[in-house]
Amino acid sequence: MKRKLATDCLIEDLIVATLGEDASARERHIHRESLHALVRLAKAEQLADIKANVKRLTGVLDAQSARRHTKALLLAHRLSNTFDGAQRQFEFKQ
Repeated sequence: MKRKLATDCLIEDLIVATLGEDASARERHIHRESLHALVRLAKAEQLADIKANVKRLTGVLDAQSARRHTKALLLAHRLSNTFDGAQRQFEFKQ
């Protein structure tokens, strides 16, 4: 037996409130399916937000971010080696 969810009850109440008691079965069905689709979309968006927040909080990098991060580290290392000799000459006046 299928249990009645809270969203199903609310959807039925919304249908009655917007269409009235004298609406045809087709109108009620179309309205009901539209509202169910809206609920599914909201759930999917909420799940995507949760996954994005967890990724951000745990520090997990996706492939593109990892490549960008690695490139930045390599560039910083290369630049530090380039300026290292010039900095030593300046500090020790060689």
